[in-house]
Amino acid sequence: MITGGNATLYVSSVSASVKFYTEALTLKLIDHYGEHWATVRAGETLTLGLHPRRDADNPPGAKGSIEIGLGIDEPIDSAIKRFSAAGVRFNPEVKRTPQGNFAHFADPDGNPFYLWEPAKWG
Repeated sequence: MITGGNATLYVSSVSASVKFYTEALTLKLIDHYGEHWATVRAGETLTLGLHPRRDADNPPGAKGSIEIGLGIDEPIDSAIKRFSAAGVRFNPEVKRTPQGNFAHFADPDGNPFYLWEPAKWG
């Protein structure tokens, strides 16, 4: 089941973006891992993930520099199977990291999304 969401923005400097979002916009800093990524919260329900630019073809502010992440509370492979049966087409590779597992897909207009199964800590 989808448990919430996150808009991922690709930025030229994570630290400079953290300063802007927390000081100028007064959003709450949730976590900050140097230039790897950071998360800020806007209000009660919106989080923004700040990540370094992915590649030269998607500079910050250009098409492809934002994605919507949907948190899930089930194993990523089960979610992929369930959503695929409903017509969602996922990229073939699931990214598995210490922070969790990510499965990328697009809506019918090509807008980028990903499912995120958070890592189990503790």
